[in-house]
Amino acid sequence: MTTLTAPEPATLAPMTSGEASCLYCCSHDLQPLYVGVQDRLGYVPGARTFWQCGECGSAVLVPLPTTAELPAFYPPVYSFTLELGGQSRFKRLLSRAEYHLFFRPQYTAQTRRVMRACGWTRGDGKALLDVGCGRGLRLLEFRRLGFQVHGLDVQPDVVRYLRDELDIPAECADVSTMNQIHPPGSFDLITTFFLIEHIPDVRAAIAGMFDLLRPGGWLAAAVPFIDAVQARVFGSRWINVTEAPRHLSLPTQAGMIAACRAAGFGRVVIVPDSALNCAGQVASSLVTGATLTHTYGQSRLRPLIARAIGAGVMFASVPWCLFENTVLGRMSLGIVMARKPGGG
Repeated sequence: MTTLTAPEPATLAPMTSGEASCLYCCSHDLQPLYVGVQDRLGYVPGARTFWQCGECGSAVLVPLPTTAELPAFYPPVYSFTLELGGQSRFKRLLSRAEYHLFFRPQYTAQTRRVMRACGWTRGDGKALLDVGCGRGLRLLEFRRLGFQVHGLDVQPDVVRYLRDELDIPAECADVSTMNQIHPPGSFDLITTFFLIEHIPDVRAAIAGMFDLLRPGGWLAAAVPFIDAVQARVFGSRWINVTEAPRHLSLPTQAGMIAACRAAGFGRVVIVPDSALNCAGQVASSLVTGATLTHTYGQSRLRPLIARAIGAGVMFASVPWCLFENTVLGRMSLGIVMARKPGGG
């Protein structure tokens, strides 16, 4: 059983508000938005401040942590894998149930949305790179559609798992070095799911992905949006705010479009993420103890009860999220689809 222990307080790089800039449109017009934000997982001590850009409305942490500090912000149990549960038979069964009831339907829905936005029905002969691929569960869905899938992640054990267990080519690197591994024009589709908000140089990352795409290729970047109705309702309690300091920034739709345009992308459209995934944001904001970290990283019963309550809240929130996504157009989670000029 994994035991969570808090690290020593991280020392943030000194930075004044005058030196800070928006990670999406580069404006220096920043004003405090949320002050005293604390880690919802209770893993990283201290309070932080999100500042909001006066130009595009995106939010950024000030001061911004350094790249070297980021790994210490992540607990041992953070993202979903099929191996969650460890030696507990019940938790192993629970993780399998969650995969089939929540995670795989989410991955399937995301895959369909990306395919529809690209105008493709199959991926036969097309090369795909997933940046920040994790255990490759989403890549499995794309491979079923015929894509030649590749993974890239900073965790060596993840890369080994993809290579050895899933037979998926994968490289251990981060967004700052991925262009040293793959030559320009290597891929027809690059996907990155909920990574952008974790990296300190958003524009450089998007520009690097642009270079790796073939003419006419697509970037599919899933992100949380700070201009969502859900974000306004929950304010500083919204899950994506309390994910600081792991979340370094939170874009608006306009901010992501600006960053993609700056990289050279021509057509940029935003499609909603699955309503089920958006509803999970509601549940996580309301039931703060219903996290993967608490449920699978601790041996107590209370997180399991919170997880069950959170599941009920999530399913009850699906109709609202459908309305928010399709009628209001202000989704909490969206997939930014950006096409590189050229091609057929």
